[in-house]
Amino acid sequence: MKRTLLATLLALLPFCVLAQRAPTLNGALTNFASRSLAKCPEAKISVVPLGQEGPRGFTLYTLTQESSDPSCQRKTYMLHSPVSGQVLIGTIFSLPPDSRPLTARIAEVGSAALKEPVSATVAPFPLPDGIHAVSIVKQSKAAGGGFTYHGFVDASNGYLIVGTRGSLNVDPGKSLIDTIGLGGATRRGNPKSKVQIIELSDFECPTCAKAHKKVEPIIAKNLDKVDYYRLDLPLFEHHEWALAAALGARAISKVAPAKYWNYVNFVYENQETIGKQPFDKFYQNWIEDHDINWKAIEKIYRSPVEKKALIDQVSRAFDNGVLSTPTYIINGQVLGFGPEGQFTIDAIKSALGVK
Repeated sequence: MKRTLLATLLALLPFCVLAQRAPTLNGALTNFASRSLAKCPEAKISVVPLGQEGPRGFTLYTLTQESSDPSCQRKTYMLHSPVSGQVLIGTIFSLPPDSRPLTARIAEVGSAALKEPVSATVAPFPLPDGIHAVSIVKQSKAAGGGFTYHGFVDASNGYLIVGTRGSLNVDPGKSLIDTIGLGGATRRGNPKSKVQIIELSDFECPTCAKAHKKVEPIIAKNLDKVDYYRLDLPLFEHHEWALAAALGARAISKVAPAKYWNYVNFVYENQETIGKQPFDKFYQNWIEDHDINWKAIEKIYRSPVEKKALIDQVSRAFDNGVLSTPTYIINGQVLGFGPEGQFTIDAIKSALGVK
């Protein structure tokens, strides 16, 4: 009898473990998603197994975020590897199942998605689970050359995944910041503070000017409490002088860093006036009016290397789902600004411990 009972328990054990593991895994995936997606007011996140095959080596889920802010709602795919713990969040494209080279099939899908001709390259060395990194390049007149989007192709070469990549064992907030990089950011405040806030903004964006007017006084009064970074995210295909303004800011941060925040404040306060004249004229006048060496500034402002670094910075932000401005990242958690920005302002105040 004891042997029969023991055999029965052993037979049931895998099912019991599976039953316990499924809710635990779903909870871990939901927590991962909540740190990966932008934080939204009254957000509800659900991760549901799709129950069908997809990219090789991954279990496929639908990821849904609901919010009282319609602009913050999202529905996408989440892929999890039970072997490596790797997680991908984004859009999945089926590649044409024909004999053409993989790059040609990716370029066809990319061209259809972007509605413009693109070229594609595939990295030769595989990442975990046999996926390969993919670069999709389209020509951009505003950027003065190619602009690169990134994605991944699965081990079967049958699916293209465009989105973020991380590991269930690593905080996605840390992965986000490491991937975007802060090398091009301007920093102020207290580097020893446990509160890190990163602002990604566009000088020509009206909402960024509105956000700056509300957020800047809070930050300026609490510099001892925050490690603050500003990173340019010029949406140059929509804003005529945003790229030039960002290059101008980078030049000032290198040549006359003490004048950087004066420049930021002035541009946001005078967007309409600046837009009525050639930006180069405004910029040179501003530099000379503030007794900054124009020749030293111009060398950086017109540098192809600086321009490429800035465009690569935008590309990395896009790869990580940061597509709009302004965006704030508070201790690794992304927050958009929305129509009025009160949710984000309250989050900044809360992080700083102020009212």
